[in-house]
Amino acid sequence: MSEPKNDRALRFYNEVLGLDHLHYGMWNEDDSLTIENLKQAQQRYEDFLVDTIPADVKEILDAGCGTGELSKRLKNANYQVEGLSPDINQKDLYAEKTGRPFHFCRFEDFKPEKKYDCIIMSESGQYVPLDRLFATAAATVKNNGYLMSFDYFVLNNASGILAKSGHNLEQFEKEAKKHGFKIIKDEDVTSRISKTLDFSKQLVNKTLKALEIGSEKFRFKHPFFTRFINRIFKKKISKFDQEMELIDSEKFKEAKRYKLYLFQYTEPQN
Repeated sequence: MSEPKNDRALRFYNEVLGLDHLHYGMWNEDDSLTIENLKQAQQRYEDFLVDTIPADVKEILDAGCGTGELSKRLKNANYQVEGLSPDINQKDLYAEKTGRPFHFCRFEDFKPEKKYDCIIMSESGQYVPLDRLFATAAATVKNNGYLMSFDYFVLNNASGILAKSGHNLEQFEKEAKKHGFKIIKDEDVTSRISKTLDFSKQLVNKTLKALEIGSEKFRFKHPFFTRFINRIFKKKISKFDQEMELIDSEKFKEAKRYKLYLFQYTEPQN
């Protein structure tokens, strides 16, 4: 079993913003940047994912199961679903929402007692070392079963901070083929998820503006102390500016692609 993790992002999205889903969401072109439209975009994303599940699937492993909302829906649709995550918050939420079996471990450490018709990885595959992702999937899914990966991937020409998160797209496809996973659906939804980044940027800018207004009186009365603090935190401020690139939708689209892959697995012949 992996060491327990405490995903604070999960708690922020779920307990502060009131979001049941953790993924980007799929927006319509004319959607305004509101929390309600984000929720609708996330529901649209889930609908798209569920509609992609092949008709012959019955047993599903939801690997990186988040708040358990997807598994809850799959259970209600009569799928035999099980969850997997190394996060203690996800473990507790999953039990509360689904009552279905839960595997408290990292995907790459998973030792399946049975094989599944389909593995779903919604924004969770990026956290699994690429050399172990497909090897573990091959040991977990049935022959002619499926692996669904809905995630963002890094392009070959990407550089800087945006190149540091996510698997390289070309390498991901090569590793899949190497382990017997054939692409049967490949859909690029980059343009439809990018508004989530715009929404995040808007939220950060509003928070910064609130802090600026709230500290205005102090900065006016204590200019020397303010300059002193700015010098001390100069490196942290510079790092923050760099990390703001992560929520720049135009730079994201230059460096990455957000895709849904549906793979079918074929066991190697002896």
